Amino acid sequence: MDDFELEIKKEFLNEALMNLEEVEGSFMELESASDTKPLLDKIFRLAHNLKGGSRAVGFGDVAEFTHELESLVLKIQKGEIGLSSEVITTLLHSNDRLVEMLSELKVNLTATFDNSDIIADLQAWLSGKKTSETSTQHPKAEATESPNTLVIPSADAFFSSDVDSTDLAIAEGTYTDEPPELTTSEQKNTESIKEAPSTKTTEMQTGKGSKSKESGAKEDEIIRVNLSRIDLLNDYVGELIVLQSVVQQQANSGQAIKLQASIRQMMKLSKDIQGLSMGLRMLPVKPLIQKLQRVVRDTAKILNKEVNLLVHGEQMDIDKSVLDRLADPLIHILRNSVDHGIESPEDRKQSGKSPQGNVVLSFLNEGNHLVVEVKDDGKGINGEVLRKKAIEKHVIAEGQSLTEKQLIHLIFHPGFSTKTETSEVSGRGVGMDVVKTNVEKIGGQVDVTTNIGQGSNFRLQIPLSLAVIEGLVVTSETNRYVIPLSQVQETINLKSQKVFAGKLGIGPCFKLRGKVVPLFSLEESLGSRGQLKSDGTALIVNVDERPVGLVVNDILRAQQIVIKPFSNGITPQKGWIGSCVLGDGLPTLIVSPVDLLQGRVTDGLGEFATGDAV
Repeated sequence: MDDFELEIKKEFLNEALMNLEEVEGSFMELESASDTKPLLDKIFRLAHNLKGGSRAVGFGDVAEFTHELESLVLKIQKGEIGLSSEVITTLLHSNDRLVEMLSELKVNLTATFDNSDIIADLQAWLSGKKTSETSTQHPKAEATESPNTLVIPSADAFFSSDVDSTDLAIAEGTYTDEPPELTTSEQKNTESIKEAPSTKTTEMQTGKGSKSKESGAKEDEIIRVNLSRIDLLNDYVGELIVLQSVVQQQANSGQAIKLQASIRQMMKLSKDIQGLSMGLRMLPVKPLIQKLQRVVRDTAKILNKEVNLLVHGEQMDIDKSVLDRLADPLIHILRNSVDHGIESPEDRKQSGKSPQGNVVLSFLNEGNHLVVEVKDDGKGINGEVLRKKAIEKHVIAEGQSLTEKQLIHLIFHPGFSTKTETSEVSGRGVGMDVVKTNVEKIGGQVDVTTNIGQGSNFRLQIPLSLAVIEGLVVTSETNRYVIPLSQVQETINLKSQKVFAGKLGIGPCFKLRGKVVPLFSLEESLGSRGQLKSDGTALIVNVDERPVGLVVNDILRAQQIVIKPFSNGITPQKGWIGSCVLGDGLPTLIVSPVDLLQGRVTDGLGEFATGDAV
């Protein structure tokens, strides 16, 4: 296979996978759309192009499979097969198989596939052996419901004093809808990005260079970027080159005043380029929403529940690094809401509620953070049920004093589940632990509020970008480090505090507003020798719902930090985020206090952390 043919095949696979994301969204919209013709026309066109393209580049298994799918879509178009939840499920499974095939071909261009199982299902519909029992019209929710709401059929739930629950299992899925839009402060992220009217897009590779799978290196990813942004970036770079020549000439001629003005202009231009380059990383959240819609649909079908999923802020763009890390936590939270939060239709009727449960997923910007909320109108979380199960599992001691918030946050404890049996949806005690761990790894926070009988709200607060952060430059012993500002709740000068030895073998502590706060040296936490400075500064961070102090010598300043990944040959250690170069040109390690101190504040601190005298 020559280089040209190889490039053609790779380009086809990248484009096809992007199109399949779009197709899946259209399949999901068929369940609630009042006019399905435009959607079916779009699906048929994409399926036809995929069939022709795959045959042209020599992927025969894909072409054969897509031919059967295209035939089914054509019969639905003509009205020979009625739309129903069952036929849409077949379409979704077909899309899943195509994604699997194309993803495998990206790794191995000569891969072959056995699709006889799904082809048999498609042919059963085509031959009339399988028929739709329901029409295109699906049950509507009450009058207050959005016309674009996804409605899914019914079952049994949890979240009260008489039924056990609180976790979920790892899942895969997919979603889309056209929900009510929510006004966001999205423009704030890209103030310096001057968009042209053109909506034409181009594909862009991201990564550290084009390296093949065979070499074991990570393959470059492909993202779509507005061509207007690329043009603007080229304009900026052109201006920068001209300005560089001007600065050089002024420096040689000794024109100090003009040189200072040019330097200020160069700083402004550099800021514009930084803002624009950050904007190139901004991707629409809609593909993630499609994935989440599929999660809700599949989970509700397994549990025979009726669920309305509404989305606010669907038009928002999010930094790719953040977007990639949001999927797993949101999958777990949404499955948790459907499995444990939403009651069965019968129970909801008895409680005076609509048979259909409601889950609202919202994306919004608050300052320098992205906030994602998942609200449900289910039974809520009963703290006393959690307390009993936590005592039974020896997570907490009997009689241990916990606030209502601490009780609710027990759901994030590793391995904690109130279910007595493991199902394909939950019971393993890993889901909510994954949520907390993954969110905190990127400098975010998770909070839960709940009302018995009314529902729960999971709130994720995450930095807007993982490429540029606000950081504190600190010193520890003779070293210098950067700490993400998003992880620091406050700073305390220990000179004005009484530091003492704690209970249960815990080291130095001090009292902060009545709570005993354990102190850990940054240098010692990183594995270096160093003593805790009783006259240093404590960075107060939240670890496992407890305030903990990470002690440094001094805080030099707060500033924006551009995160650089570690070079080849450097193995990241626990607590390391990346590196950066400060104004003096020297490299500096970026450290995550939450990761660094995770596990050091033991469960035995439950009593300790209440502020009892030592």
